[in-house]
Amino acid sequence: MNRYSVILFIAILVSIYTTGQEKKYSVFHSNQGEDATWLAYSNNQEALYKTISEEAYRLLDKRTNKIATIEGKEQWLAYRENLRDKMFSSLDKFEKTPLNARITGTIERESYTVEKILFESHPGFFVTGCLFIPKERQEPAPAVIYCSGHTELAFRSETYQNVILNLVAKGFIVFGLDPIGQGERLQYLDTETGKSKIGGPTKEHTFAGVQTLFTGTSLTDYFIWDGVRTVDYLLTRKEADPKRIGITGRSGGGTQSAMIAAYDQRIFAAAPECYITNFKRLLQSIGPQDAEQNPFNAIKLGFDHPDFFHLRAPKPSIIITTTHDFFSQQGARETFKEVQKSYEAFGSLGNIQMVESFGKHESTKQNREALYAFFQHHLNNPGNSSEIETKLFQPEELWVTQTGQIQSSFKGKTTFQLNQKYSTKTKLPPERMKEKIRKLSGIKFDMRLTSAVYTGKIVAETFDIEKYFLENDKNEYALPVLMLKKQNTNSEKYLVWLNSEGKKYILNSGLAKEFIKEGYTIITADLPGMGELYDKEFSGDGYIRGVPFNYTFGAHLAGKSIPGITAEALDLLMQFVTKINKQNNNTFALVDNEMASPFLHFTTFKNPFFKIQLVNPPELNAKFLETEYYNPKLAYWIVPGSLNYYDLESLISFLPDETVNISHTNDSEIKPINSTVLKFFKESLPE
Repeated sequence: MNRYSVILFIAILVSIYTTGQEKKYSVFHSNQGEDATWLAYSNNQEALYKTISEEAYRLLDKRTNKIATIEGKEQWLAYRENLRDKMFSSLDKFEKTPLNARITGTIERESYTVEKILFESHPGFFVTGCLFIPKERQEPAPAVIYCSGHTELAFRSETYQNVILNLVAKGFIVFGLDPIGQGERLQYLDTETGKSKIGGPTKEHTFAGVQTLFTGTSLTDYFIWDGVRTVDYLLTRKEADPKRIGITGRSGGGTQSAMIAAYDQRIFAAAPECYITNFKRLLQSIGPQDAEQNPFNAIKLGFDHPDFFHLRAPKPSIIITTTHDFFSQQGARETFKEVQKSYEAFGSLGNIQMVESFGKHESTKQNREALYAFFQHHLNNPGNSSEIETKLFQPEELWVTQTGQIQSSFKGKTTFQLNQKYSTKTKLPPERMKEKIRKLSGIKFDMRLTSAVYTGKIVAETFDIEKYFLENDKNEYALPVLMLKKQNTNSEKYLVWLNSEGKKYILNSGLAKEFIKEGYTIITADLPGMGELYDKEFSGDGYIRGVPFNYTFGAHLAGKSIPGITAEALDLLMQFVTKINKQNNNTFALVDNEMASPFLHFTTFKNPFFKIQLVNPPELNAKFLETEYYNPKLAYWIVPGSLNYYDLESLISFLPDETVNISHTNDSEIKPINSTVLKFFKESLPE
């Protein structure tokens, strides 16, 4: 390679690396920089989300068809018994241990008393809340559990205090609850600042929830169990009527109230606010949100938002909504329409209500007064439902602990420790292990290559960069591929090179030109979520340090995983490689860093490679359960539920020992590792 060729090659690579999706180097634009786009793939960056959502829609359509066949009370009873077993079996691991409840302080107001309550929903895992007890009330009185939305103050925020104190003024006992990661229950407390090391409530939920997913369950379980133990506590209070317990909450509190009420049949009246929609409209609009809103494999198990109410029928429920909520109002209307079927079958159509107020994701006076009236009627506590003005507390006045945080006051356990406690390890024989890997990862390998569409070439003096995109029979997306090879040379060696930054990383690597010099044809691709398949417009409240865990949550809802989806795309790429490679014994793989996970999930079932070089694969996945502040970038590539059964070492064990080489390095060792990689492949050439 002469000086001019080297300079041109470097210029091309630097340009690609720094401009990312510059049109000249995109496979979806025509050759030599012409500004002409393949219009059919103008939204191709949505590939990952489309794969997730299309699978979810398929499952939701299947559920819709099933619901259409259910008739009569007996069939509804059978339906929900089956669904309850599937959805809530993971809660069986929890035991009702002593609450060890205590009152840490009392506030007296003219018309009510506030007791500051502390109890343990799991041994050493503290729940904080305040019990508001009206002085003029029925004996015993109806009680309402108030679940807070995503605010750091939890029930102490002005909006939530206003609802609580209005209910108290109307004669209800109200228990305002701190959810996990909010109020006094930060899971990742910085004791110096008193704030979370991770971020706000949704980030606290996401960071804890991702680690919970590793064990094959969801943070949802912990939220539900806190609600169950809250009911247990209320039943110890002589002031509260055990037959008249209600639950409500807005936004994230709406999530909690819907889930807790669906599980705990002791809750008689439920009023989730500004949350209910359905999964189809959720996926079409804002997408999956933070961890506790996504029960493990929920869509795959046949669950949708209407089931929050089917599981309760005929107990009274009200869906409280606003017309312009980011939780789709259309979804709420569709849910209400479906839920009426089960309530009608139980002869209690009047027990399911819906109120719709003009507004955004907010609490409106119309909705609040509808809430008061609902509880007054169904919890048999009649009175005026008009809202009154209330005198609010300063947040610190409602602290249950001395410092305002459990972790600094009592050194309580965290979800990190609970995950370790409740995780299990099961050793399976190889064939059963493969079956479990396929099931957990959601791998199907059902895409078939239909066309490899050539879209141009970048020409240097001695080598070419050919551009393709791969079409498939599912029409979900087109896979961008680059092929780097010497000019006027029929290659006998093919190197498939994978990096999580996609093809731009390979093009910018000094090692690429060394492989080309040695006569290798390099094939690399942007897999879903990378390079030209990276959606910079995608957003959500599940981002941690730039890692989009909203994809993770959506995938596991539908029974899929990010490594599994990526492995399926790799299968499509390898169909292309097989088509152009007439010999089956000269395909090599070079896999960088966290790409080892999808790659090894692929090779567990299909291994067309003569030799495989893994560079810096992640450490054993089990360490993610032992590390409180894990690396989000690596966690993104762990299959939910996998740590109960296997890790990357297990996947490597399915490969012949002599075909795999593993190298570890850091930035200062790039040149030595390049030499090691080249040497490994040179010594591995088939005779």
